[in-house]
Amino acid sequence: MAKAKAAPKPKGAKSVPTEVVVTYDLFDLPTAYHKAGLAGLVLVIESLKARNVLTDETAKYIMTPTRVTVTFTEPMVQALMDDVYGARVVEVKVKSKWAGAELKREETVEEEVNGKPATTKRFVYDQVQPKGAFFDNVFDGDKEVWRKLWRDMLWSIPRGRPTTRIPFNECAAGKPCGEGEAVWSDLVKFDKARGKNGFHTAELSSALFPGAQAVNAEGVGFEGRVEQTVLLHFWTFVTLLSVPNVVEADGTSDFAGYALAVPEVGDLEAFVREYPLVLNALKPAPRGYRPAEAVIDVAAEGGLALLNRFAEVTGQTVEASSLNLCIRSVEYIHLVKEGNNIKTMAAGRVSPNPSLLAGYREIVTPQLGLQPLFRNPLFRRGLLLALLDGTEWYRPFGKALVTYDIALFLRQPRKSAEADQKAPPQFAADAATKLRHVSKLFADSVKRSLEMPEAERPKAVAPLPVIVNRVVRNYLLARAAEKSGVQLDAFESDDRVDWSKVPAEYNVEKQKLAMGLMYEFRSRRDQAFVEHFATTFFSVTLRINEADRLVLADALLLDEQRDALKTLTLLSLSANS
Repeated sequence: MAKAKAAPKPKGAKSVPTEVVVTYDLFDLPTAYHKAGLAGLVLVIESLKARNVLTDETAKYIMTPTRVTVTFTEPMVQALMDDVYGARVVEVKVKSKWAGAELKREETVEEEVNGKPATTKRFVYDQVQPKGAFFDNVFDGDKEVWRKLWRDMLWSIPRGRPTTRIPFNECAAGKPCGEGEAVWSDLVKFDKARGKNGFHTAELSSALFPGAQAVNAEGVGFEGRVEQTVLLHFWTFVTLLSVPNVVEADGTSDFAGYALAVPEVGDLEAFVREYPLVLNALKPAPRGYRPAEAVIDVAAEGGLALLNRFAEVTGQTVEASSLNLCIRSVEYIHLVKEGNNIKTMAAGRVSPNPSLLAGYREIVTPQLGLQPLFRNPLFRRGLLLALLDGTEWYRPFGKALVTYDIALFLRQPRKSAEADQKAPPQFAADAATKLRHVSKLFADSVKRSLEMPEAERPKAVAPLPVIVNRVVRNYLLARAAEKSGVQLDAFESDDRVDWSKVPAEYNVEKQKLAMGLMYEFRSRRDQAFVEHFATTFFSVTLRINEADRLVLADALLLDEQRDALKTLTLLSLSANS
């Protein structure tokens, strides 16, 4: 029996490819988001294979350190988009009604309000929630707080408007994600354009790329090559999220938006191997409703944290002369949602510099398994800003010391070791710790110089922070003794004062003096500051050598040194209050 002939294709019919092969090169991709997205694509493919959604035959790719060749098929693309936008419907209970949302039911709960038992209402709604199945093997149990951070960031920043959540809504309703068909269509168009030695572009959405808009103020549209835009569906899976803790002038603080640390991948093979280790190393301990490790003091800290985590999982010491990380740099951006708008608060880039990471570890890493050396958020912020700017550690404190409530900088009385651990970290305690550290470094350098031949021995001149702290401390101790009638000599042992035995009235007078002087000095500038400094601190006997006197004189007389002197004076008053 003869075989039936296939019906001829109608004229003008277009053949649709069953697969589209795309080669991505890190050096051709335009942004860190695209490079992170490429690594994210590979990691999501591997995750789907591990969950038996895809196989080596249905998801083919070839990877080198700088290049990935992916064989896309329509079923593969659909599986990828269904996973990226996987969602479910969950019940949420809130204290106030949502405008425009369908209320499911109301509940009453017994809770404590202002210290008294009370009956309050809860309003129950159905809400679509991203699954983030990619994180299933690391963000479960106690670590669910990290996945919640990821979900909240999605719903607040790239998917803040209801229209941008359509792909998630489709998946939550059990439908195929519409992005699968759209992405495959774009890849087919890319393939066709490539056959004519061209390329195909399309509008770039802010749901995929932060800051993108249909048309900017100059009338220029945001567009991207479609085969590269595909990668922007995946960058959120390989971005370390942080929550900046913003301290107001009155001392109140709150989490403000999200800081995104986007890695600029330099070695794809190493990144795909090491990034899961970074995720596994995240700790679940919460701080409020956020992971404690995610709370940062400046946006750039998120980038430093990501670099530091890669250095830790690869066992590299930042004290080495160079770092061999799989990321070339990290782009960070601090975004806050205000109404329907997303506001950029800070943005920049940090590179894997050994000295930068060593300084970062000194500021934030717990010492000997205990608390970090510096715990006060305002103080840590100042140190981090100085580290990032490459300036003296005390420079960034100038503005805060003259604008914030002075009570934030005064030392509060100690109650017990246990109570001190639970109390909010004090700025004054951190300032004292830092000044002691600087003094010890100077003393150690002097000790080392004494081991050298006298002819080669450098002249020992104390740094300005050490000199100013000595001058301020000397004045406060002398005047507090006069006003309280308490002599510290009676409480000394081995040239150290046992402060636990010093009468309370002495410390009260010392704090009053420090507070009064902080008010006086922070309101004075230029010559008025110089005159007040001299008449105040030179009114008691000074025990500093001639070289230190000359350093102090320069700081008083030179305009470029005066701001530093004022900042150090206020810091020393805080530390010794």
